[in-house]
Amino acid sequence: MNSKRRHRSGAKRRLNFLAVLVLPLVPYLSWGIVDVHDHFYAAPDQSVLSAWSFDFSGASGNDSRAAFSVESHNLWRLENQTWMLVGSYARSDSGGVDTADNQFLHGRFVHQFRRRGGVELFLQTQQDRFQKLKSRHLAGFGYRIERNPKTGHRLLLGLGGFIEREAYTTLADRETAYRANLYLTADIPIKAIKESSLGLSIYVQPRFDDFSDLRSIAVARFETKLTEALTLDFSLAVDRDSSPLSGVEAQNVRYSSGITYTF
Repeated sequence: MNSKRRHRSGAKRRLNFLAVLVLPLVPYLSWGIVDVHDHFYAAPDQSVLSAWSFDFSGASGNDSRAAFSVESHNLWRLENQTWMLVGSYARSDSGGVDTADNQFLHGRFVHQFRRRGGVELFLQTQQDRFQKLKSRHLAGFGYRIERNPKTGHRLLLGLGGFIEREAYTTLADRETAYRANLYLTADIPIKAIKESSLGLSIYVQPRFDDFSDLRSIAVARFETKLTEALTLDFSLAVDRDSSPLSGVEAQNVRYSSGITYTF
């Protein structure tokens, strides 16, 4: 009997890993705020997780284009600590003209020293030629309060700050800024729809020396299981920069939908 239970438990862990492996990771843009907490809570039964995604596509003739992207998501969980590393690189062209060239890397360490509280440290680097961003490097810290995600209702509140160093392709000088980092994320099961949940995230990052210089993002996600193997998801994100670079839009709206097959 115990052997059968161990077999089922092992099978469940393998399915969890495969589910994360085949999930399409959200494309990382050059925007300074990136919601990484879905990755942080992925496959909660796994102490070690590494998922990689490679994609290459192209065409020639009447339709001339090529695209390449690689994405990675890694987690290491200890008793009271979690390490996370996520990153991506994308490059594409259409008709011989570049249409995308960006990269992103985010590392985070969380130490849970109370039942619902903990501290976090993070590093991030980004580049996106089409957003005129030559480089953005930041290092930050914060305090987080969260509701136990094992209950099915995830609620996370974070408060902290970071130092940011930016260089743009259109400017000779680099800029250093100190910003606050406030965020609230929640994941709520929908009882009226079986095996469904709604996720919401809000981030606000004002400069300490000028609160009118504000960056913010709001993200909404809906997921529902169609069958044991198929999951349907929708996401919508709206971000805004109160002081954008000349020639860069102050507000962006992104949306996506897809089906995930778990086997």
